[in-house]
Amino acid sequence: MKKLLLTLALSLAASLCFAQGKNYVNERYEKLDKEEEFESIIKEIEENSQAPYSASDYFYLGLANFRMEKDDAAQKYFKLAIQEDPDFARPYYYLAGSFLYTEKYEDAILNYEKCIELDKTFPGPYQMLGMIYETQNDYQKALENYSKSYELKKTPESTYQMAYILYKLGDYKKALPYIESYLEYDNDSFSMTNLMILALYSTGEYEKAAKYEKQIRKIWENTSDESIKKKPFFIIYSFTHNDYEIDVYEKFDQSGNFYYPLTCNVCSNGKVIKTVNLEYDAVTEKFGTPYLLGMDEIESKTHYTMNIGFDEFPDFPVFIKYVKLVLDGKVNVGASSTKVK
Repeated sequence: MKKLLLTLALSLAASLCFAQGKNYVNERYEKLDKEEEFESIIKEIEENSQAPYSASDYFYLGLANFRMEKDDAAQKYFKLAIQEDPDFARPYYYLAGSFLYTEKYEDAILNYEKCIELDKTFPGPYQMLGMIYETQNDYQKALENYSKSYELKKTPESTYQMAYILYKLGDYKKALPYIESYLEYDNDSFSMTNLMILALYSTGEYEKAAKYEKQIRKIWENTSDESIKKKPFFIIYSFTHNDYEIDVYEKFDQSGNFYYPLTCNVCSNGKVIKTVNLEYDAVTEKFGTPYLLGMDEIESKTHYTMNIGFDEFPDFPVFIKYVKLVLDGKVNVGASSTKVK
C-alpha cells in the first residue's frame, strides 16, 4: 500500500510533464508503462538494443523495475541513465522516488533538488519535497515547496495540499480560500469539508461553520465509504490547555435519550487519558436541564457528572470555558460511577 500511494503520487506529479530538452520519450514504452506491461518494456529493450544502452533505455529499464518494486535494480538503471546524460531530469525524479520509498530521505531530497535545478517548470519535485517535509513536521519548508507547485500548476491535489499545510501552520484565514476552491472541485469531500469546519471554528466563525456541519452530516448519511460511515463523531476544533492536547468532536447522530453531542479527547503525551463531554439526558430535560457536563477517566473507567447544567445547547466558547475549568479542577463533581467487570 505504501508503494502504491507513493507511485500514485509520483505518477500524478509526473503527469504534469517535464519540459523537454533532448527528446528521450519513447512512445512505445510510455504505452506499455500505462498498460502496466513492465516486463515487456525490459524484454523489448533487451531485444532491440545492445548494452551499453542509451540514457533513454536505461531510464525505461529503471522505470519498469521501479513499478515492480525492485528498487535496487531501479536505482542502478536510473544512475546509469544519469551517467549517460547528467542533464536528463526524469531519472533524478524517479530515483528520488525510489529513495523516498526505501526511506533514504536525504538522498531523495538531493535528487528532487537536482531535478528542480534542471527543470524549474515542473511542479512534481516541489510537490514531492513538500510531502517529505510535511511528514517530517517541517511545515514551513513544506509550504515553500507546495506554494511553488501550486504556482506552476493549480490542480485539486495542489489546492488540497496548500489548504492542509496552511491549516497545520495555524494560518487559518489563509487556508480558507484554498479550502473553498477545493470544494468547488469536490463538494462531497469528507476530509476537506471537515477541514473547513476546523478552520472556521479556529477563526471563531461558528455560524458559518454550521453550513458545513450540515453538509458533512449529509455526506456521512449518503456515503458508501465504510471508513466514513463507521465514524460516530467528526472533529471540529483542536486546542492546547496547560500540558494537554485537546480535540473536540461532534456527534453525527444526535438522537436518543442519552448521548454526547460534543466530546473532548484530552491527550497527554499522545495518549487519550480522559474525555470531557457535553451530555444530553432526556431524564434531566424533564426538570429543565437537558444538557450536563461530564467527564470520563479512561484508565479507571470512572464517569463523573459535574455540577454544571445548561437549559439549552451552550454556545461553543461557553462550552470550552467550562471544559478548561473542569481540567483545572475548578468544577465540583455532582456524582460518579465506575464500571466493574
